[in-house]
Amino acid sequence: MDPSNPQFDLWLDGAPRPAASGACFERHSPYDGAPSGVFADGGEEDAERAVDIARREFDTGRWPTTPARRRYEILTETARLLTANAQALAERMVLESGKPITLALGEVASSARCLQYYAGLALSTEGSAISERNPSALGLVLREPVGVAALITAWNFPLLGVVCKLAPALAAGCTVVAKPSHLCPGPAMLLARYLTEAGLPDGVFNVVTSQLEQGAVVGQHFASSLKVDKVAFTGSTASGRAVMRAAAVNTKRVALELGGKSANIVFPDAPLEEAARTAIGAFTFNSGQQCSAGSRLLLHRDIHDEFVAMLAEHASAQVLGDPREATTTMGPLISGRQHERVLGYIDLGRAEAKLVTGGGRPADPALERGYFVEPTVFDEVSNSSRLAQEEVFGPVLSVIPFETEEEAVTLANDSAYGLAGGVWTGSMDTALRVVKGVRTGKMFVNCYNTAGIDDMPHGGYKDSGTGREFGQVGLEEFQELKTVQILLR
Repeated sequence: MDPSNPQFDLWLDGAPRPAASGACFERHSPYDGAPSGVFADGGEEDAERAVDIARREFDTGRWPTTPARRRYEILTETARLLTANAQALAERMVLESGKPITLALGEVASSARCLQYYAGLALSTEGSAISERNPSALGLVLREPVGVAALITAWNFPLLGVVCKLAPALAAGCTVVAKPSHLCPGPAMLLARYLTEAGLPDGVFNVVTSQLEQGAVVGQHFASSLKVDKVAFTGSTASGRAVMRAAAVNTKRVALELGGKSANIVFPDAPLEEAARTAIGAFTFNSGQQCSAGSRLLLHRDIHDEFVAMLAEHASAQVLGDPREATTTMGPLISGRQHERVLGYIDLGRAEAKLVTGGGRPADPALERGYFVEPTVFDEVSNSSRLAQEEVFGPVLSVIPFETEEEAVTLANDSAYGLAGGVWTGSMDTALRVVKGVRTGKMFVNCYNTAGIDDMPHGGYKDSGTGREFGQVGLEEFQELKTVQILLR
């Protein structure tokens, strides 16, 4: 088998299985078009089979009643296996998605930490005795697994995006079916192998891969199945709404991690050089393909010209190149379709704003086969424009001037989204007022995605979704709360 173009079957009942139709699809590198993997093209029959397996394993109680210590051991061993195989996992991400190797290795490390974190939480239980009015009564508060969980995940973080849902689901005692994005399914398939190697019982985790058209069928089947108790989805807001509608058939739990158009706000008393350098990373990390990207930069008028010049300088320092090279900071976009979409937004920006730097494909002929886009900065953008309101999902920044703190908060909130945001200032009073005023799921103060604090909840307000991932609340998303009242005799 060619290691650069291996074949992956579905993962059902603890083993690789072909799709019922026998069909497959091939992925190609967005960097140079080389084949990167062949995957089973699952359909509705495969989705139903996966759900039936997970339902069986939950209803028999084999996994839900597995001792917490054993769940801890399996998740811990899986974390160890991810770390031991970090290079192979990272290279698979690079081949399929074009993510730079340094970012891919970081994603593997984050995924291992996430597994270890939820391994620890698997050992925790919650209960309380309540006997204030009757000493002969005992009250218990129990947390139980929600049941069969369906995970529908995106391509931009193809390993961590699965792990941050799967780890708490398994820690809680749920059984799982998953559909990774067709654009980068390999890491999820390797994860399934490592989990089985770590001792996860057959049938507890099942993966169905499929092409774009079939993928919608599989995802909708998971969401609408009466045998599924919880759906956790990451993707576009439009797709999230479709999942929510399908899931309403039996009012199952739904968690949606959707889009964003996050505002990064800079005041005159901020550390400007650091803020400018970080602002570039906030919208170019992973080539801008992240839902919490700081894609709107709100700049105080007093520092506007100076700061925009800094942005242009730092943007030019980004290294676009072969994602296999450690020096590369920006790889290609995931696909030709996404490449055309981002270039379309850049054309839109040229018509409605002032181009500062970037604006298209890099001139380097060595990159012409890849789906590359230069880090692009537009200035004097109207907050009501499409460029400021719609999620580009590429390395495009909209600079929007403001004059007062109140105006900055109003501009930040004038968005359908509410996932993340940042504020840069030397005044903690200003920072806290802005943090409280901006309606988003998370805020960064004098940093952006760089504080290094793991395991804090992630999720958004408004069209950025419902529910949270990571942290204690991430475990609770996969648990039902039960109260028990006992009268002692």
